[in-house]
Amino acid sequence: MVKVRQNLPSLPLADPAAEVRKVLLEAGLGSKIRPGAHVGITAGSRGIRNIALILRQVVDLVKSLGGRPLILSAMGSHGGGAPEGQLALLKSLGISEDELESPLDCSLDSLAVGRAFYGDVFIKKSAQQCDAIVVINRIKPHTSFHGDHESGLLKMLAVGLGGPAGAASLHSCTPGLLSRAVAEGGLVVLKTAPVILGLAVLEDAYEQTRKVVALQPEDFLHGEKSLLEEARRFLPGLPTADLDVLVVDQIGKNISGTGMDTNVIGRLRIQGSTEPQTPCFKRIVVLDVAQEAHGNAYGIGLADFTTGRLVGMLDRQVVNINALTSTFVQRAMLPMALPNDREAISAAIKSLGGRDGDELKLARIYNTLHLSEMLVSEKVLQEIASLPYINVLGPPEEITFTTEGNLLPFRSLF
Repeated sequence: MVKVRQNLPSLPLADPAAEVRKVLLEAGLGSKIRPGAHVGITAGSRGIRNIALILRQVVDLVKSLGGRPLILSAMGSHGGGAPEGQLALLKSLGISEDELESPLDCSLDSLAVGRAFYGDVFIKKSAQQCDAIVVINRIKPHTSFHGDHESGLLKMLAVGLGGPAGAASLHSCTPGLLSRAVAEGGLVVLKTAPVILGLAVLEDAYEQTRKVVALQPEDFLHGEKSLLEEARRFLPGLPTADLDVLVVDQIGKNISGTGMDTNVIGRLRIQGSTEPQTPCFKRIVVLDVAQEAHGNAYGIGLADFTTGRLVGMLDRQVVNINALTSTFVQRAMLPMALPNDREAISAAIKSLGGRDGDELKLARIYNTLHLSEMLVSEKVLQEIASLPYINVLGPPEEITFTTEGNLLPFRSLF
């Protein structure tokens, strides 16, 4: 294997905190909050860089304007669909009452506020009781469906603030209609909830905050569509679309809604949906679940092989809730589990018919969020070495395993 680095576009904001305050004030937040008003601020479960910093800026700004901020958990059925699970998940992201100096609401009681084509649209009672709501989310391509509206502000309203009931209702429609469902459900919430502003976050290929945009509620539909097109241009991927074996060190809900970003691995595993033609990775081996995911390895069904270590850490109840809520049950199915890393990787290679090592196209990545450094086999290197954004970091080295048959930690290699 050879260590290589992808030089992806790096465009971080110099001062994200200052930018958040600037765009919110320019969007007229000061005129939208009356003294003493209860202002709900959404906090989701996705891994958004600087989310705690962004939330703190909004909280402080609301206070300075005389408002009373309340952090609203907006994550559908995540965290096991339980208040304590959502509270723990937010805390792992640096979101807590102590850190933000604001009350945090993880209640799940919801009420139907209207209907979309797929059924009832729900919103948390605590959100409906606010005098004003500021919606915050990252705009990015979704891992289960594509269209004009994917992950963003409207989804935060239709699914996140809907709690488990809202998430289940929206996911009752067929996968091909999910983009429409997100848009229509989000608009229903906008008509009934006191949403005063949206803050859209865009990140670069290194998951750094590169842009924040304030949208007026009436601009959510068209503004989010435009921002999604921009976000697609910064979506990272592997430098090759053809591998025999992809080894992924970590899977987890903190990494992607599906544990592994389906846009990166080229797999959906949704009944009734056509699988992407590219990228095409014949076998995928997942070794571990990220500590920050607290056992939530939803999406493990996207892999072909895994380890007994991961299976032992799996929180089956949380994974099952995710799968049943989304209806994408194949993603919760367990792949073939082997005792350790060596045997899992060996099994993947053997399942290809014992391909000769010199011809094997194999790559190892940390997870589908961090794709700047990776290890590739010599056959892969032959295909990507001439790419202008690839740097070779050293000569080929034999794969090294511990006495327990596991790989050395990924980050210790770079």
